[in-house]
Amino acid sequence: MTLPTYENVLLHEYRDGALTEVSLPFSTEYAVLLKINGSAYVTMACSGNYLQKHITGYLITEGIINSIDQIEKMEIDEANLTVNAVLAKDKIIDEQLERIKTISAAGGRSRKNLPSCDRIRKDLPQVRAEIILKSMNEFLTYSREHESTHGVHSAALYSLTGKRLVFFDEIGRHNAIDKVIGHAAVNNLSLEDKIICSTGRISSEIAFKFINAHAPVLVTRASPTTLSVRLLRQYNILSIIRVVNGRFYVVNGREKIIL
Repeated sequence: MTLPTYENVLLHEYRDGALTEVSLPFSTEYAVLLKINGSAYVTMACSGNYLQKHITGYLITEGIINSIDQIEKMEIDEANLTVNAVLAKDKIIDEQLERIKTISAAGGRSRKNLPSCDRIRKDLPQVRAEIILKSMNEFLTYSREHESTHGVHSAALYSLTGKRLVFFDEIGRHNAIDKVIGHAAVNNLSLEDKIICSTGRISSEIAFKFINAHAPVLVTRASPTTLSVRLLRQYNILSIIRVVNGRFYVVNGREKIIL
């Protein structure tokens, strides 16, 4: 069995003043549970392919093992998205498992437990197509740091009329969105009538941030994964992707786009 690396998703494309249904391929995302000697260790967001090589490399680069010889066997269950790495009995490995806890610079993590049903949005704001295009055009040309380094992601908060309220650059797309949501919380700004713009790919980690923050509108120049598409639709977030050159795609909330 080989897990598919992409899936076609039905969306609505905005072009020349109209929305039409289209099908686009998106990279698949799987939440794979890594067990070590039968005990759950971490849930990893990944593409789901080459799992043996992926997990082997992870165990080495995290410093859990020093060589492949310390892996006695690897039990891969693609149907249940689980990998059990059986490692040699070694006191040093046991100490490493207790000590090593690594969080990536991106700041994200995958999970299998879904937020409660009360996080499902009942209502969404209406947004004009021209405001989406105007806001993203301004957003994508605003960062001087990106212009200089090409090494950051950005996120910003906009009003439904296209006014930029706050903007952050960050090395991680997760961190940039965290700052926008944190800014709103610290300044007691409601997200109900706001748009959050992002330069980054929308994985499940990003979708969870929007769900947990109860943020209604996500706009990005990039693409989602298939898992994030399901989450954004399940929790009813107005989601607009690939905003560029006067067009965009609507993942969820097509009826809320005013032409």
